[in-house]
Amino acid sequence: MKSMSTATRDQFSRAEQAYRHVLEFIESGQLAAGDRLPSEAELEAQLGLSRASVREALARLRAEGRVQSRRGSGSFLTEGRPAELVRLSTITSVPELIEWHEFRLALESEVASLAAERATDEDVARMRAAQELLMERLSAGAASREDAAFHRAIATASRNRKLEDAIAALANHVIEWARMGQVKRVMSPAERREIIASEHGEIVDAIAAHNAERARSAVRRHLLNGRARLLSAIDP
Repeated sequence: MKSMSTATRDQFSRAEQAYRHVLEFIESGQLAAGDRLPSEAELEAQLGLSRASVREALARLRAEGRVQSRRGSGSFLTEGRPAELVRLSTITSVPELIEWHEFRLALESEVASLAAERATDEDVARMRAAQELLMERLSAGAASREDAAFHRAIATASRNRKLEDAIAALANHVIEWARMGQVKRVMSPAERREIIASEHGEIVDAIAAHNAERARSAVRRHLLNGRARLLSAIDP
């Protein structure tokens, strides 16, 4: 199995470097919870990053719950911090990509099973709302943040804070996986919408029915199908 191309590896590296730079700035003590972060342009100038890299870093921090965006106002530091249970390392090869995906597969399968056992009507409504927003945003782009939010909604329903923290920390894996799928043009936007509508729908329906085994299988099928499609594009 071959390694990723230099362009793809550099893309992952830049995203990781930007994330770590912005995270270091946040953890430097210059900001308190509730404070507004510098604008994208200011971060670009202060940290020597490209605007695209700053946006990717902020997207990851939002997915992790460290930063909250307010339309028309900017990004603000939240009080919450994800546990250091999981931190996604830079992915530089296909084997590393597979290792992280296998970790996610094992984790999310059991999270979905617990969610099926413990989800309330409010939890199911939250998942369906997250799915509706994801489908809406898919019309305009990758919607990777919305995809990560859908999976986090499932984790919330598991009623296990450690598992929820782990899923939040893995949000960047969801984001990078979706971005790589776009780079490799694994599917057309219409095909992706159709597949996500079907596979995510099966997951939510199984959880709503409180069928733990069906929920576990639906998540495994969803993640394995995605991996097969991406790997066939990377290493035909």
